[in-house]
Amino acid sequence: MRAAAAALFVLCAAAGCVPPAGRYDAAAGSAGLSERIVKGQRFHHKIFSNAHAVQNGALHVFIEGDTSVKQALRTSPPDPTPRRALMLRMMQNDAAAAIMLGRPCYHGLFAADKCAVRHLGPERYSEEVVASMHSVLQDEIRRSGARRAVLIGYSGGGTLAMLLAARTPATAALVTLAGNLDNMALTAHHHAPALSGSLDPADLPPLARSMLQLHFFGARDKVAPAALAQKTLARQNAEPVILQDFDHECCWETVWPVIHPRIHAVLQQSPSASGSYGR
Repeated sequence: MRAAAAALFVLCAAAGCVPPAGRYDAAAGSAGLSERIVKGQRFHHKIFSNAHAVQNGALHVFIEGDTSVKQALRTSPPDPTPRRALMLRMMQNDAAAAIMLGRPCYHGLFAADKCAVRHLGPERYSEEVVASMHSVLQDEIRRSGARRAVLIGYSGGGTLAMLLAARTPATAALVTLAGNLDNMALTAHHHAPALSGSLDPADLPPLARSMLQLHFFGARDKVAPAALAQKTLARQNAEPVILQDFDHECCWETVWPVIHPRIHAVLQQSPSASGSYGR
C-alpha cells in the first residue's frame, strides 16, 4: 500500500498535480530532513532541519530564492515555493548542523497566513517579513544551542540573508549566491517597478568587521550580475567572487566545496570557537 502510494505521488508529481510545496516536502523527506512549522512575529515559517548536533559550533541557515509572482499564481491559493529547491540540495551536502528557514507565505502557508500578492512582489523584503524571519532565526539559534550562525542565501534569499545578518549579532559568516544586494539597481536594470515597501541591503551600514562576507556572482548572470551590487559591496568593504561559467541558475550546487573551507577556517579562528564543527 505504501509503495503504491509513493508510486502514485511520483506519477502525480510528473503530471503536475502536486503543488510546489508538496514536491518540496517530498524532496526534503527523501533527503532525511525533518520539518515543522513555527510562528514568527507576523507569519508562520516552515523549518527543515538535519540531524547533526551543534556541540558549541555554528548553525548553518539556508534561505531559498524568490519565485516569480506569475509562477506563484498558477496554483490556487498561490504557492511561491521554489520549483528547483536549490538551497535544499546544497544543504544536503552540509555535514554541519543546518536548517532551511522557510520564507513567509511559502511552503503552503499562503492562505493560512492571509498573505497577499504584495508579499511576493514589492514587499517581499519588507520589515514585517524580515522581522518575522528574524524572530524565528533567534529562536532556532537558541533552540539548537549554537553560539554563532552562518547565513547562506540564494538570489532573493541572499537579500534576506544580508538583511538578517545586520540584526543578528550571532552571525559569524554571510554567504550570498547570485544575490540581489541593491533593490534600486536591480529594478532599474530590469525596467521593473520599484520594490516599494521592501528593505534594501544597499541602505545597510557596514556589517561587523569580524563577520566573514562571501558574495558570489555568475559572470553570465543576466538577472543579478555583480555590477548591480557595486555600491553595496563598496560600503561593506567586500569584494565580489565572480564565477566564470555560472549564470543565475547554473551551477550553484557545485560551489559548496569552495564555500565550506572558508567558513570552517573563520569559525576555527574565532575566539568563541570551541567543541566540534561539522566537516
